[in-house]
Amino acid sequence: MTTKGSKRWWWIGGLTAVAVGSAYWLLGSSTAAVTDVPTFAVQRGNLQINVLQGGEIRALKNFEVKSEIEYPTKIMSLIPEGYLITEEDVKDGKVLVELDPSDIKDKITTHDIEFQTTVANYIDVDENREIVRSENQSLVRDAKTAAAFALMDFEKYLGKKVAVAVLKQRGLPETIEALDLHVATMESASKPSRVTLATRETAAEKETKSAEVKPAPAVKKTTVAAVQRIDFVKILDEDKTDDGEAEQKLGQLKGDLLLHQGELSLAQQTLDASAKLAEKKFITKSAFENDQVTHAKVELSVRTAEVALDLFRRYEFPKQCEQFLGAYQDSLHKLQRTIRENRSRMAQAESKFETAKRRYEMELAKKEDLERQLKACVIRATQTGLVAYGPISSGSAYRYSEPIEEGAAVRLRQTILTIPNMEAMGVHVSVHESQVKKVRIGQRVRVRVDAEPGKELFGQVAEVAVLPDSSSSRYTPNLKVYPCTVHIDGLNDWLKPGMNAKVDIIVNDLADVIYVPVQSIEVENDHHFCYVNTGSELERREVSTGAFNDEFIEVQKGLDLGENVALTVPKRSSLDADMQDEPASPPGAPAKGDADKKPAKKDVAAR
Repeated sequence: MTTKGSKRWWWIGGLTAVAVGSAYWLLGSSTAAVTDVPTFAVQRGNLQINVLQGGEIRALKNFEVKSEIEYPTKIMSLIPEGYLITEEDVKDGKVLVELDPSDIKDKITTHDIEFQTTVANYIDVDENREIVRSENQSLVRDAKTAAAFALMDFEKYLGKKVAVAVLKQRGLPETIEALDLHVATMESASKPSRVTLATRETAAEKETKSAEVKPAPAVKKTTVAAVQRIDFVKILDEDKTDDGEAEQKLGQLKGDLLLHQGELSLAQQTLDASAKLAEKKFITKSAFENDQVTHAKVELSVRTAEVALDLFRRYEFPKQCEQFLGAYQDSLHKLQRTIRENRSRMAQAESKFETAKRRYEMELAKKEDLERQLKACVIRATQTGLVAYGPISSGSAYRYSEPIEEGAAVRLRQTILTIPNMEAMGVHVSVHESQVKKVRIGQRVRVRVDAEPGKELFGQVAEVAVLPDSSSSRYTPNLKVYPCTVHIDGLNDWLKPGMNAKVDIIVNDLADVIYVPVQSIEVENDHHFCYVNTGSELERREVSTGAFNDEFIEVQKGLDLGENVALTVPKRSSLDADMQDEPASPPGAPAKGDADKKPAKKDVAAR
């Protein structure tokens, strides 16, 4: 028993020594781990929040020399790239590029023949239009004169007063003035309303247009069934005629009837006297018979005069009235037909003129364009600056696919040379999508150029793209960057397009804040933690953060000035080495295994 008991205590003593040694070793290793972690003392001061991006120096304004030839043309001569165009070169008109003009000269020679034919046709059509216009004016004038003469004949026959009344009843122009207004109305109505014809205005036409013409009353359109015949006999019986030829004819017929009636009365008296004398044998029988014959002749003349008066009243007068009225109506219809025919002829002449005019304008524009292209084959200096081949913004792939050199063919609107304006320079920057929300137009910028490490330039943000650059994601679809343009202040002669530069966009200036390095912050489930060196251990402490830049981040709550924080987040295994010696958790507390389960670490930039 003694032997067994002594062995048992020996094992207990050995295990105790091992446990004490292990604890001593664990405590020693933990202390060593704490002292090996680099720390940073919490600072208070001004913190500048900026966005750092790389960019390329570019001229804000570039003068591009492009080909203005409509088809591919070869380069005959070209100024060397990098040549500095001076004011003297601009003044002397120094030749920068010469393009081959042979094809353009051939086209000008061929087109000149077509152009001369077009000019001759245009002049012919224009003169023919003027002839048609003059003929139309003559035809209208003749038709109008014929209508006026017909109106005068009608008034002459019936008299002014009666003619006016009759024409009003028929709805026809009753006077020369009314006829003029009627013609003006028909000519105005005959003008085309849908198609606008371009006509040349002479001085007389302008005076005619400037004169105010009162619109004539609308002429009533009558049909054959609607026309009421005028009872001219009634007009004659009512003695309404006054000074017309009809009145004179009627008076003549009535005078003849009265004269013959008087002669008949005398012949009757003579015959009665001869009869009494013949009964008493005072005259011979032959004398009595002569008086009878004379009476018969006079009686016949009376009947003839009565018939003539009746025929004039019943037939000749209405017939003459209708003839004169019909002649006047026919003259008006002929006038209307003439105006419409004139409109048709003028429309054809105007159509031919417009066609010839458009063709002439097209050929003239083509001639001028060919002459412009011939002149554009020689490109001269118009602005000072450095000469660069092709567009500056294009990459090497573009320069390889479309080289600018003598003998190479250039197409229309292709950039041959680019002359940047060195007086206004800027930086082209591509801002990552995680930082673009911070960038605003007008923010101040600090620029450092790789070619001059010791110099700093300043400027401001001038442009920020709304959409990401599609070309940047061609090979990396997940990369989204937004083009941004920065204007550099002042004039810097040493700046050249294409230089690499680093741009600090100053987003905000924080005054009197507490800040720590960005890498000292750990993020878990949107909570921020920091490891504070207390001397014996690294205390994991939750903090509240604010704005940050590429180096430091603002700490709003959780740290005090002067505390040391770990610059690197230590491994969890070294921090949990002492957790084995902690007392048991009180009832109701979460198990140690659950407390040890922590989510994976996140990067601070995820904010």
